[in-house]
Amino acid sequence: MLTKKVLFIDEPFAREEGIRAERSRFLWNVVSQNFDADLLLLKSSVYLEKPVSAHTGYDRLYSLSLKAGTKFEPEGYHLIVKSQKERFISILDSKRYEVIFFAGLSCLPLVHLAKKVLPDCKLIIDIERIWLPELKEKWTANRRLQNADNFWQYIKQTVWDKHLMKKGIFCLYANPGEANDLYRFYHFKQNNSHFVPLPITAMLEPDKPESNRKFILFWGAPENKDNLTAAKNIISEIYPRISQKMVEKEISIILCGGEELQNLCSGRITYAPYNNREQLLQQALFVLLPLTKPDMESRILTCAQYRKTLVCTFSAIKDFPLPEDSYLAADDFSILADKISDLFRSANRLNEYAIKLNAFCFANFTQEKVENELLTKIYSWIENNAPNQ
Repeated sequence: MLTKKVLFIDEPFAREEGIRAERSRFLWNVVSQNFDADLLLLKSSVYLEKPVSAHTGYDRLYSLSLKAGTKFEPEGYHLIVKSQKERFISILDSKRYEVIFFAGLSCLPLVHLAKKVLPDCKLIIDIERIWLPELKEKWTANRRLQNADNFWQYIKQTVWDKHLMKKGIFCLYANPGEANDLYRFYHFKQNNSHFVPLPITAMLEPDKPESNRKFILFWGAPENKDNLTAAKNIISEIYPRISQKMVEKEISIILCGGEELQNLCSGRITYAPYNNREQLLQQALFVLLPLTKPDMESRILTCAQYRKTLVCTFSAIKDFPLPEDSYLAADDFSILADKISDLFRSANRLNEYAIKLNAFCFANFTQEKVENELLTKIYSWIENNAPNQ
């Protein structure tokens, strides 16, 4: 197959933090090594005062400056002024790209424009998170006048997303728990979407917990506010049910993440900064993820990488392709607490779950396997000229 001319569109990601930047680094590495790839960086106003991190691997490098949105446009969209729009059209038209990758649903305004300029180009959006169901939930949970702003945010997002999302667009997605929402809200289908987790890299051997420092770990990225809800579930719903066993076994719980978690800590529940998570993962007895939504942060594969038993809700692993004997789960917190208490009684059972999760994930989500499956899917989309939506 001849090398395709590809454009990759994103905010700067080479050294930036967060899930979006992590996914972009991985995808750009795959794209730049397998296609004749140009890179287009979208610069928000923060880059007026700081330099853009150095990126590599491109044939040509372009940039566009983003503008602030109005009250009639959804928050988070990547928007450009008229002069930048003309420059974007010129970039697209001059190279006649065959494939364009867009980082996230924030790029929908650019996707819409690219579809007009290059109607035969394959447009692929990598979706690390969708916001529409969450905006709907915020409104429907409190249908009152003082909550009208949430209704307005939901209406804006719904109208604009529906207007901008056109047929013939493909998507990669980070979270299988969101697949049904992608199908329902954005009308993607299985044949034009593909699950792409951040792959496991090296297998990491866990440390043996020190006799005076045995702990259960919860960790979550500070930018994800759902983690605060999960931590509160540990405090109010799980800890009271296992506290006596924890005292007997001299076990504690560490909440690792944003500084707001410190306010929840007392007694056997302590806090650690998010930057400490890798060291804590080496030493933890097991990981506890009592989430009320599908996990957004690749923590499932991280548990496998560190060979840690995963104790979670079914909500956290919704539609994630794991065998049932590789984790412990329950959505009822009293049942989940009972499962944790059973783990305290058997170190062998603790190891069994960790080993099975580790073995399955290293058989299915290594760098080579994820990349090969991704490239196979992309090539199938490129070669298929049939309608996709």
